[in-house]
Amino acid sequence: MEGKDYEGLRVWLGITPRRVRIDPRKKRADYIKRLENLMRECDKILSDPQGYEELQVKAMAILIRAIQVCYILVTDEQVEALEEEFEALKRRIAERDRADKTGT
Repeated sequence: MEGKDYEGLRVWLGITPRRVRIDPRKKRADYIKRLENLMRECDKILSDPQGYEELQVKAMAILIRAIQVCYILVTDEQVEALEEEFEALKRRIAERDRADKTGT
């Protein structure tokens, strides 16, 4: 900004608050529902008699963490992190199933 004359230049900045009402009870109920769904899906993997031990151990770890999250303050980051981890696990199971079907 050296050597430039900015005298008389005006900048206007307006900030308006956005009113958003979040109902904590409703949000918590939503998180609990998502966690319950996640636990059901993990349980399906664990009870699969043809499942792979490595993947079942990962599903068990996700299930345990989901249960722990239910007993503490639930935050969206925790639920989303668990869901992402579970989606990665489901992708690995699908890959393993495809590999078994092709015989590789």
